[in-house]
Amino acid sequence: MKELRRDRINGDLVVFAKDRNKRPHDKTNQELDERESMSEYEADCPFCRGNEKCCDKSLFEIGKEGYWLSRAVPNLFPIIDEESTEIFGRHEVIIDTYRHNGSFYDMSKEEFKNLFDMYVNRYTALLSRVGTEYVSLFKNFLRKAGASLLHPHSQMISMSIIPPEVENELEIGRKYFEENGRSLYNDIIKEELEYGDRIVYEGQNFIMGVPRATKFSGEIRIMFKEKVKFQNLSDTDIEELAESFKCLFEKIYEVNGYMPFNVCVHTHPKCIDATEYFNAHIHILPRKFNFGGFELGGDIHVCTLEAEAYTKLMRW
Repeated sequence: MKELRRDRINGDLVVFAKDRNKRPHDKTNQELDERESMSEYEADCPFCRGNEKCCDKSLFEIGKEGYWLSRAVPNLFPIIDEESTEIFGRHEVIIDTYRHNGSFYDMSKEEFKNLFDMYVNRYTALLSRVGTEYVSLFKNFLRKAGASLLHPHSQMISMSIIPPEVENELEIGRKYFEENGRSLYNDIIKEELEYGDRIVYEGQNFIMGVPRATKFSGEIRIMFKEKVKFQNLSDTDIEELAESFKCLFEKIYEVNGYMPFNVCVHTHPKCIDATEYFNAHIHILPRKFNFGGFELGGDIHVCTLEAEAYTKLMRW
């Protein structure tokens, strides 16, 4: 039996149709860009250590013994630049690791810690820029998820506007707070912890779980507790995030293989005090399959994975 569900934080309408997992699919050869890279260094990769001349000057680096481990550089082909008055900002690339064959699926805890330190540093720097209303942090992994280069990297953009998806989440959170006198996010965290079966991991300042309703089957959502702001993540927070990301992506790889995915970090806007009704959170979005005409034409999405069953597979 089909079930109609709604994602509580963004209002997405989702049809839960578990039996569609049984649909037949043509067997095809694995696409070239979906294969795991085996080389630590590629001579023609602009992000590999040793090829620094292919990028603009480094904006920030984390290194060891004279070698950089992770670094941030300007995006040479920015989505947004500072030449327009309609929308402006700065677009940066964060090279997750110097290893060409590194990925979230095999990065060490130390590499994840370096990356989150990079995230906080660049986020804070971009947020402080004049005219910034919001800083967008995201990651595209493999071609199906929008990556143009295979070397593992993330991206960050300061923006003079708040993205519509984040505005939508802010408005839903604000209305819930006005009607109930409580935070929607804190209520969700409380309810999910009490239920338990959709919680993958509970940290000191965040929970990691599988949403009951999501348009991305297999999404993992990290929700920060209380009023934690991304730029204020502590060393303890980063240490725990690094460990949990390492363990989580090992499980994702174990279950789904070398799967394309996106990571989208939704944070507080700069000039709106939304701490009472909005919690920073991270969407980890699998991109194994594309949306079809039903989803694109009607804005109703189909979810085929049972959240409770998938949660069990993701726990470590």
